[in-house]
Amino acid sequence: MRRTDRLLLVLFASFAIAVGAGSVRAQDNELAAVPEQTSLQEAAPAPEQTPPQRSEQSPDPASQQKSEQTPEQAAAPKPESPEQAAKADLSGYSPGTIVVETTERKLHLMLENGEVLTYPVGVGKRGKSWAGTGAISGKFLRPAWSPPRRLKLEKPWTPDYIPGGSPSNPMGAAAMTLNVDQYAIHGTNDPRSIGGFVSFGCIRMHNRDILDLYKRVKVGTKVVVLQ
Repeated sequence: MRRTDRLLLVLFASFAIAVGAGSVRAQDNELAAVPEQTSLQEAAPAPEQTPPQRSEQSPDPASQQKSEQTPEQAAAPKPESPEQAAKADLSGYSPGTIVVETTERKLHLMLENGEVLTYPVGVGKRGKSWAGTGAISGKFLRPAWSPPRRLKLEKPWTPDYIPGGSPSNPMGAAAMTLNVDQYAIHGTNDPRSIGGFVSFGCIRMHNRDILDLYKRVKVGTKVVVLQ
């Protein structure tokens, strides 16, 4: 009996060792699988896990069109409706007449069929503006400039002469003198002044506008300045 018991004990121990070894191998296999699953998750593409960013969305059509405008297009004056064109009654002026509304800082050119072409302008400062009727007496491109008498008396340090084309020349791209005192309709190298009460009585325009008006009118054109 003792020998048989010993044999059974040996067989039982061997069986227990075999079962334990198999269990250990199974656990090892499960542990080995964890890194493989983790590595698959880490390899997933980030864009598929995160929502699209706002910057990747298509731009709004209106903002895209605005961004595609050139500086010249953005700066170009917009057409004005007849109601916006003038506060004064312009119906009595013949085609070809220039009418300046001082308080509105606008210059109107009367066209055929009752149409009006309107430009923004800078006008005389308080105490420097004037009203009346005159005519264009001369037309000049890139003119040289000498200060009017009144300006020289008030600002004696003003240069006596500035050549045409100089950045400091207040006449800008063109000038049309009037037969009234020393006034003129002219361009400017300071476009920020357009729309204000800024001059010693001259009518100041954007350079692009004075060049447009320059080719539309001639010497002798009637000019009416309203307050």
